[in-house]
Amino acid sequence: MARVRAATKPTERKRWLLVYNCQVMGLGNCLNLLSDEIEVESYDPAAFKKQSEQLLDRSDEFDLVLVSPKLETNLEIDRTRFRQFWSVPTIFFDAYHPDLCHLVTADGQPLKGATGDYHSLIAYAAFRCGFSARETVLLYRDEVYGALGYYAFWDGARDALLRQFRDCGLSMDARFANWTRNGPFMYSNNHPRIHCIRDVACALLDRAGFEANYREALPHDNLANAPIFPVYPEIASTLGVTGSYLFKRAGYSGFMRLDDFVTSSYALYRELDVSIHPLHKALFDRTLPIVSEML
Repeated sequence: MARVRAATKPTERKRWLLVYNCQVMGLGNCLNLLSDEIEVESYDPAAFKKQSEQLLDRSDEFDLVLVSPKLETNLEIDRTRFRQFWSVPTIFFDAYHPDLCHLVTADGQPLKGATGDYHSLIAYAAFRCGFSARETVLLYRDEVYGALGYYAFWDGARDALLRQFRDCGLSMDARFANWTRNGPFMYSNNHPRIHCIRDVACALLDRAGFEANYREALPHDNLANAPIFPVYPEIASTLGVTGSYLFKRAGYSGFMRLDDFVTSSYALYRELDVSIHPLHKALFDRTLPIVSEML
């Protein structure tokens, strides 16, 4: 007579709400894949704005709410409406890409270029100095990077990243050390590779008292389909990784070379009224006089 397996009562999963930036898909997927004890509902800023009233009405459904500190302020999220609320920093690290900056149009909107929101401080400063695109390509060299301080970003970027997580009750020190052992772990200053995001998920599970019990696979690395800013070879050499001057456009598998990137950037700057994003103004003000003397 065949033995009948006893029915098992399904474990009730804890409900988590995640409100995060462009890393939201990766973090939500990593959390759901790592543990079958939780169920994560994820929203980027635009989606949260559309659903904010309904989510507040459902606030009692969530055992834990995870929100990046910046979005808590920008979206005016009232943490007292939720049962348990944690701040979770996003991964930001600019030591691989010290030349990356953001520009805005006359109406204050982000300027979209060949690599989405990502622009080059050197290219924009050279344009403002009246250099040609061909002359500007010659500025991408060791002497210029040294004068701009591009080789000195690492310690500050590392310390800032680890401090932000530590201030939110998450220790990433050992995990960060592992990130540095297998090439650049960032596609840009705010787009980490998926294994870094999984480590944030593991840290969150540790803090919540859950075991990360499935590590055999990583979820899709959706940020690999976004723009990728290169690690310039001279900078890469000082950091012990491989670099290039290949710029990836969003949604494309191919890359642009440096001269094409600069030429397309110049065409955009000539067409529109463009200025530096306020977050990068101090850096740009320091860059402009140095670049002006480099040709």
